[in-house]
Amino acid sequence: MGQHNIEAVVLDLDDTLWPIAPVINRAENALARWIALRAPAVAAQWDVNTLKLLRASLVAANPSLRNDVMGLRRGTIAAAFADAGAPAEQAEEAFAFFRAERQKVEFYPDALPALERLRKRYRLGVISNGFADVHSIGIGAHFDAVVSAHEVGISKPDPRIFGACVERMGIAPAAMLYAGDDPANDVVAPQAAGFRAAWINRAGHAWPDDMPPPAAQAPVFSHLGELADWLLAA
Repeated sequence: MGQHNIEAVVLDLDDTLWPIAPVINRAENALARWIALRAPAVAAQWDVNTLKLLRASLVAANPSLRNDVMGLRRGTIAAAFADAGAPAEQAEEAFAFFRAERQKVEFYPDALPALERLRKRYRLGVISNGFADVHSIGIGAHFDAVVSAHEVGISKPDPRIFGACVERMGIAPAAMLYAGDDPANDVVAPQAAGFRAAWINRAGHAWPDDMPPPAAQAPVFSHLGELADWLLAA
């Protein structure tokens, strides 16, 4: 099946449209400053090791949080505030602040031009394990469907999250191409759900030795502009 049979392109967000590490670092630093000003008792014990222990204890108690990025972040903040005797309402304010800061992304230079080009021919969708809000970020109008793990209670690589996108878009999986940066979540998983897949491999990594090769040929691109070139050349 050639690329001319593709009707929809579905994308990952973090590390596909923008680098996620700088976003999280900025948001965490902003949250630390917020807490220092508004919750000094929490700030006194707000350090990396404490947060790691809190996250580990939350996952041990509820393993499903391992792939629920938003739930784990919210739970960690709530636990830190509770341990310091701070009110739960203030913990929610802290999480809301972090969530807003997390939307301040810096796109890869190729991302927005590629979206503009692709949406002229294809329906576009999103499947993401993160909790970026495409509407807050300003790109929501590009997408016909946005499926977030925290919303549907399922995360990649579970095939059901891909099924949720199929239901919303009303397009057969075989006519959908999923593209993202992670070999397991964005290549192997969508293929297992019946999608075609493309690997956005910006850093030029080799396929991981501990993973089986893709079930079907998955083209590899160094950025989204190359993906758009390949699709639009069909």
